[in-house]
Amino acid sequence: MMLLLVTAVLIVLTLAGYAAYLLLQVKKQQREQGEKLAELDAFVLDQKEKRVASIRILAQGVLDDQLSHTEAAVRITALLDVLGQGASARKEHAALYKLTDETLHIPRMADWQALSKADQKRLEKDRLSSEAKYKDFILASAQTLISYQVSGDVK
Repeated sequence: MMLLLVTAVLIVLTLAGYAAYLLLQVKKQQREQGEKLAELDAFVLDQKEKRVASIRILAQGVLDDQLSHTEAAVRITALLDVLGQGASARKEHAALYKLTDETLHIPRMADWQALSKADQKRLEKDRLSSEAKYKDFILASAQTLISYQVSGDVK
């Protein structure tokens, strides 16, 4: 009988020790997970800040006449969409999105170089026409965007 009691106590102590070990492992995993989430949050925030800075630089480039309105519109709208601001930005900066939409058919980079001079001239005329149509609105958006802040919590 005593042997049975000692065996039972040993089994209970062993199980309690194992349970304590498992509890410590769970706590360790939770701590590590929290650290990884904090790292991820810091990374996401850094990426968001870089995109916001890019929007500001592009907007200033428009105001300083350093890049075409089309190039700025395409890049800014892509950044706004990546930041999750597309829906509200489409209302606030509608001209940027309209210009982007109107010029998406124009080939870029190597595809542009592959076009004949006549096609390039025709498409350039289309682009300049679209830019002229939205010029004042683009400049107003650029003025707003040089101090751009993301609204809402973007993760």
